Amino acid sequence: MKMYMLKLTTPCREKATGLNGMVTHAIIKMDKSIKYLFQPRGINPDDGQPVTKIFVGPERLILSPKDFKYVDIPFEILGTQVTDKASGFTGMATEFVRYTHGCFHVIIQPKGTLKKTNSPINHTEFDLRQCEGPMIKKLSQPELTKSKQKNPSPTNMKFTESLPRTSSGVADVRH
Repeated sequence: MKMYMLKLTTPCREKATGLNGMVTHAIIKMDKSIKYLFQPRGINPDDGQPVTKIFVGPERLILSPKDFKYVDIPFEILGTQVTDKASGFTGMATEFVRYTHGCFHVIIQPKGTLKKTNSPINHTEFDLRQCEGPMIKKLSQPELTKSKQKNPSPTNMKFTESLPRTSSGVADVRH
């Protein structure tokens, strides 16, 4: 399905705060809603790090029609069982995270609770290309290589500590 989405890395102004910045991630949910991760421009003088990112809907950003494009979203995957081929982590695909280089990650929510706390098992994010499931198109090795060259997956990401983290320590960018 094609969705009309904001081009990531588009400079813009956030209406509520009045801050200038850039959209760095898109979170696409099962209901087809989209939230964007907005990075305000600026450095925190206390720690020398970028100021805290915020999640916003497109209605909170000052944009023009040229700031959008159509993007193919594999919605048929959301709501199905997905497994990370490397770890075996399995659960329902609940959301996608789109990164600036065009790659898609999938949020996998396993079924069940932790015995010790009776809390739900935390979701985790994986590059969609390293996952398998009934609705995930299998890529040949040449197709996979080409996809990774065209849309590289981020590595060595560093998010500010203010973002919630998954059990694996990776920033939870879904909120």
